[in-house]
Amino acid sequence: MRKRSIAALSALLFSGTTFPAAFQLYELGTPIVGTADVGQAAVASDASTAYFNPAGMIELPTSEFMLGTQTILPYTKFDINNQNTIRGNNGGEAGVLTPGMALYYVYSYSPKLKLGVSFVSPYGGLLNYADGWVGRYMVQDTQFYTLNLNPSVAYKVNKWLGIGGGFSVEYANLYQTVALPTSFIDPVIGGVLDGQANIKATNTHTGFNLGVIITPYPKTKIGIAYRSQIVHNFKGTTTFLRILTTPATTTQMTMPQNVIVSIDQKITNKLNLLGEFGWSNWSAMKKSTVTIDSLTATTVLDWTDTYRGGLGIQYQLKPNWKLQAGASYDSSPTNADKRTPDLPMDRQIRAGAGFIYTMKDIIQIAASYEYINFGDADIHNVSSNGVLSGSYSKNWANVLQVSVNAMV
Repeated sequence: MRKRSIAALSALLFSGTTFPAAFQLYELGTPIVGTADVGQAAVASDASTAYFNPAGMIELPTSEFMLGTQTILPYTKFDINNQNTIRGNNGGEAGVLTPGMALYYVYSYSPKLKLGVSFVSPYGGLLNYADGWVGRYMVQDTQFYTLNLNPSVAYKVNKWLGIGGGFSVEYANLYQTVALPTSFIDPVIGGVLDGQANIKATNTHTGFNLGVIITPYPKTKIGIAYRSQIVHNFKGTTTFLRILTTPATTTQMTMPQNVIVSIDQKITNKLNLLGEFGWSNWSAMKKSTVTIDSLTATTVLDWTDTYRGGLGIQYQLKPNWKLQAGASYDSSPTNADKRTPDLPMDRQIRAGAGFIYTMKDIIQIAASYEYINFGDADIHNVSSNGVLSGSYSKNWANVLQVSVNAMV
């Protein structure tokens, strides 16, 4: 009887839900939030380069430590269109305020050899849709985050070339609530009752990163940073509403490999121009496979690689005041037929501004604001539950960043 109950509930769960991926965050509590994250592989002016491009550590004259903080306030609201066939509401305001913190440290062993370590959360997603919304059979609530510990080393080969590399140990935590369609009638108020499944799973896996920093001319600095793919094979359990059982659950999620190329070009003694191009291998997300107890379901995703471009400026207003601003664009990894409401990721446009204040030449205090627009994120998803169709009239976020970087 228990096996039949699990099988029946799992079959209902498989009729809609997937676990595709999570937002890739460039916003990691550092001053580059103020340039819309442009220049992350080349600027190399504080301890955060230990994560973004380890080769950049050779640019730091002494040991440095950074504490970075940020708050992300997203606005996410789904609008149903006339092709939708699933009963329910629009989910309300699903965005949830998300604080974050990151740590970076660079140890200057010698002018040519630097050691570093970073502790960040590079992927995450947090959504909370209202009860009874039309997409509840795919997702009701979702919480996902990663914690990445990344030791690194850099070596200055000569006056124009530095190289670096490191390895990552990444912990990932997934929690997701999904409604289950049933034929049960509420005995008090009438109407069909939904069931519910709560999925909890975790995984720890490893990866690596490499970087080079090139200074072909005194006023030109080019950074190239590569971060490897990390595949998380989640293991956990699923609990069901009113059913006292917790079957084993597994799924897989891919954090894509990516390459960032940045340039830092000094135009005058006060003005620097920043440029950036990036690539992320989201085409590695071919499918989503979920196993609950002995039942397995696979959803075809066929995502595509994404590309990134951006421009930024830094202006030295006074000896201890630097202003910065920038804008960037990331392409979409998917389309309306394959997009799911647990990750309403479309093309992304960022615009940021901020300042860096230097105290006594040893402490840098930075504050930045960034606006992120995630696009309409059209959805037209067909499943055995019906057609989930609509787009997001609100799909953006405000990011506030504050950090302190100290020479130690």
